[in-house]
Amino acid sequence: MAMTIAQRILARASGRDSVEPGEVIWATPDLVTTPEVSFPTYVKRLREHGIERFALPRRVVVAIDHEVPVHSKQGAERNRETRRLAAETGVGHLFDGEGITHPLVVERGLVRPGSFAAGADTHTPSLGGVGALAVPFGFELTMILATGRIWVKVPETVRVEISGRLAPGVTARDLVLAVMGRVDAELANYRVVEFGGPGLAHLSVPERMTLCGLCIDMGAKSAVAEVDRHCLDFLAEVGIEDAEPLAAEPGCAYAARIEIDAGSLSPQVSVPPSPTHVRTVEALADTEIQHAYIGSCASGTLAELSAAADLLEGRQVHPGVQLLVIPATRRIYQQAMEQGVLARLTRAGATISPPTCGPCFGGLAQLAPDEARISTSTRNDPGRMGARDARIYLGSALTVAASALAGRIADPRALLLERSEP
Repeated sequence: MAMTIAQRILARASGRDSVEPGEVIWATPDLVTTPEVSFPTYVKRLREHGIERFALPRRVVVAIDHEVPVHSKQGAERNRETRRLAAETGVGHLFDGEGITHPLVVERGLVRPGSFAAGADTHTPSLGGVGALAVPFGFELTMILATGRIWVKVPETVRVEISGRLAPGVTARDLVLAVMGRVDAELANYRVVEFGGPGLAHLSVPERMTLCGLCIDMGAKSAVAEVDRHCLDFLAEVGIEDAEPLAAEPGCAYAARIEIDAGSLSPQVSVPPSPTHVRTVEALADTEIQHAYIGSCASGTLAELSAAADLLEGRQVHPGVQLLVIPATRRIYQQAMEQGVLARLTRAGATISPPTCGPCFGGLAQLAPDEARISTSTRNDPGRMGARDARIYLGSALTVAASALAGRIADPRALLLERSEP
């Protein structure tokens, strides 16, 4: 039986020649990731059951990324406990304030095409941008830490075929929000979203990570992108030189097929209280904001920071708006600093913070009652960033930058057009 990308990965991870949707298999993850907000609790639970050692400790990545720099007594104690327990359990990697887990493990070459990854964070599926099948787990992660394996029901796959090329001012964030408008929770439920088609070649690996990471918010189990030459070239730059292309086998069965013409899209925005409540930017033109944020595992890349800096160049953030920018990893922070990107953002009125989950986690830059923020983060449910009646809108880095200038949700294409005119 011909297999989708997800089925191919799960077959390898379970030591099988093939698997079919609906089968329950035992699979061994190649990578296990957990942030500091979860790790001490997992270790405590295992020790309560007499389990002192991890089955495959070298495959475990622990990242202190949610509260950096630490700003609470509870956070300080949690971070210290994470450092101690990571040393005691001999995990393969402890990243202490180096950046957000998902972009960090890709940047460090710890995940590759065909990998099966398990993570404690909801947006672990962003690793699908390099052709890995990454699934978020809760307390089930303790089973993986203890035994090295986890049972998985093989999911069906929804195929998203991308054609065309995104227009100036339209980004991968807009593309995945458009997909959310086409794929409801019933269609996505316990299924993997597979991205492919000729339009994928025009998207960078970080952009593909944005596509895959946000699919969890439409109800999918995970998401994965085909691995092409563009992806292989990216992986070679991070030290993975022996990776191979990865695609579904011809004739495989999909639960559904969705076709998206990237060239036909306009900027999109998620409105409260859910990422799946998507509107065009034009429909929200009168929506005032007091805060804007560029960062999170779904953004904060060097390309996005540079694009935002280009848009803001020679302009000033609206006096009634606080613009916060957080690079996703320390390496991106350093590159943006060396290239003058951070200086340009600061000149325009932005505040720069060290790499952290920050506002997306709700531990930094809280919102007061009835305030509004437009953000590149992952979620906008009530209370996510402070007061429950604060409003969170989600969009691309370009839309956030344009909105920070206008003091209301704004279309970046108009500003880009001004730049292009003689």
